[in-house]
Amino acid sequence: MTENTVYTAITFSPVQGFIEKSRKLRDLYGSSFLLSYLAKAICEAARRHFNVLEVDPPPDLDPVISPALISVTQGTPNQIVIRGKFPEDEVQKAFGDAWKNVLNICQNWVEDICQEWIDSHYQRWVEIGIWEEKKSLKKELPWSNDWVLWRNYAWEVFWATGSTVTEAREALNEVKRSRAWTGVNWIGESSTLSGADGVAYPGMGLWAEKRKNLPIGFDKTKWNVKIKQDEIKDFYSFLSQKLGEQFIGFIASQTDSKSEVYQQLLKRYGKGFIKFAQRFHQLPQEEREQFHKEYGEPIVALNEELSIPELVKRLVTLEAVATRISINLKEVPATYRDLNRLQAKKKNKNNKKNGKSEQQAEPDNRWTGWFQGDGDKAGDYLQSLKDQGKDEAEELHKFSDAMMNWGEKHLKRSLPSDRGKIIYAGGDDFLGVFYRTPPDRKFLKPLVEYLQRQLQNTISASDSSTLERVADRGLHKDIKLSDELRQALTNWLKYHRTDSRLTKDLTHAGLTLEEAITLFQQPILTTEECLQWFYQFKHDCTDRMDTWRHHQQPITVSVGFVWAAPGVPQRDVLQHCREAEKSAKNSGRDRVCLRILFNSGNHLEWVCPWWLLQRILEGYRDRDGGKNWTHIYNDIAILESRHAFKGQHQVTLELFKLYFDRENSENKENRINIDDSQVLWNDKDKKQTGILGEKENYVKNGQLNQAEVDCALNNWIINLAKVGFHLCNS
Repeated sequence: MTENTVYTAITFSPVQGFIEKSRKLRDLYGSSFLLSYLAKAICEAARRHFNVLEVDPPPDLDPVISPALISVTQGTPNQIVIRGKFPEDEVQKAFGDAWKNVLNICQNWVEDICQEWIDSHYQRWVEIGIWEEKKSLKKELPWSNDWVLWRNYAWEVFWATGSTVTEAREALNEVKRSRAWTGVNWIGESSTLSGADGVAYPGMGLWAEKRKNLPIGFDKTKWNVKIKQDEIKDFYSFLSQKLGEQFIGFIASQTDSKSEVYQQLLKRYGKGFIKFAQRFHQLPQEEREQFHKEYGEPIVALNEELSIPELVKRLVTLEAVATRISINLKEVPATYRDLNRLQAKKKNKNNKKNGKSEQQAEPDNRWTGWFQGDGDKAGDYLQSLKDQGKDEAEELHKFSDAMMNWGEKHLKRSLPSDRGKIIYAGGDDFLGVFYRTPPDRKFLKPLVEYLQRQLQNTISASDSSTLERVADRGLHKDIKLSDELRQALTNWLKYHRTDSRLTKDLTHAGLTLEEAITLFQQPILTTEECLQWFYQFKHDCTDRMDTWRHHQQPITVSVGFVWAAPGVPQRDVLQHCREAEKSAKNSGRDRVCLRILFNSGNHLEWVCPWWLLQRILEGYRDRDGGKNWTHIYNDIAILESRHAFKGQHQVTLELFKLYFDRENSENKENRINIDDSQVLWNDKDKKQTGILGEKENYVKNGQLNQAEVDCALNNWIINLAKVGFHLCNS
């Protein structure tokens, strides 16, 4: 590095707010894609500026120091460091062009598919005097100006330079602190909080009743807030229907079975759904319209009111739009099955006894697991390398490359597709969700009927009857599979992997063999599956590798996990994810915070070091030698009601020994002596994480505050009992 070396640091805002405003899992994906797409646009522009045109140039030639890997559409971090002076005007242009490209494509696409609705309303707006028609090649709509505003004022890009990476980053922070951001927030990011003026629809710019510049003699009965709200509802009903139509139409249009797009669709939806889409035009019109509604509502519900950026987030998750923006299709989430929340269909009026249709889908009353994690003190680690005299830029590039590759090759692959998705993997910062959604019954039916025929001589009549119900109604929580049937299905699938008919039916359903095995073993996601993933994610055992250590960087990680009730809004779940991760950080880092979030908004949480997590949760034994957490849960409740924990911690220690240390009482090497200082406190020399974190936090006036230690230890064991009861007792 020469004395004249200059580094450029770049970021943009509001990133966190852009993600926080997500109402659905689809919004979350859309946010992640857009942020990564915009960051990638800046990185690619930097390479063009310095005439480095290779897709993956060698590190010594690559001007992009961080992020080191920009070929991943989903997960490119938004803080960018460039070797050399990358002019601010070029940064602004690259970012602005990328964002405008997305909005132009989305606006034009919506206007094209909704042209029929626009034509039926536009002339009325002109006739009653609330919109002035302008002569131009393209008809200007009332919402056009709002799209222009979002193109120009949705983001602020920050730029700074320095003679070192650290100086450039510090200068960037100073620029951000003196920001003068002007966003389109007079109506707010969330239109539901701002009224009809903030809802994205072609009449968005039309005046509301409160405006003063009304035409003379205007008849308010022809246009007012109520009429505008009704018009918005009508548009979203039309749009939802059209989205379903476009979704099916795009799949039907992919007739080249050798094309990359077709292969991605085949892997995502299965051959059954592709054949269904290609034969869709043969269905009666009434049936086609019903399917348009069924597949359109999960994308945009009839009663939703979205702002322009919220609408854009939804649209970029559609194959028909994503392919126009040059987003890699493999990064776009599956639309019809993978992310849809199942909704109960209309009640069958002929069945008055229970009001349920025989083919009613399962309502979305399943709990889901959400986790958010971040590496601990990565900045301190990089600073230590600089202090050792190492090239700061080179080490940052190596670190970024290692973490980005880890996210793509290890983290994303560690969560099986039948268990959930990694939504975002931006280096040491990641977000994921656990969930399970079986295929639609009409695509699962051939597989179930084939398995039923193959097992007819080995399963009971009642189990055969259960499979008939699965074929008719689908596989969900209302249909109980016996343990014998689950085992029979699992064994048959495992030992007939090469069965050609099985392969055909699996492809028809859009399932891999492993997904099918998991599905029949456990149709509904369990907390045990989530915990097993965390046990493999980080355990610190020296005899076997975990997911985290594959990046081979000497940093730890803190994670917040939220097991959320189905009635909790997604925005609240995401907020709890951030709070849970913060709890893990504040408790001493290198640990996981497990939080139970109820529909009421109340929550329970317990924070544990990684190395103790599996030993604690799997080491529990009740008084009968079983694993029923009700025993310790009831004991804790009784003792709390009697204020037995105040002023000391011996009671909780005895409870811990009774329920968690019984099997190890004779084997001293495996004992968990919870009162031992090596278990209680962080040990920097041994790099050991303790239950209570840093000992210095409990020192007052030079002495250890034993009362605070007792209280913290009591709370740790009490919270363990309560969280364990909800997570491990299913």
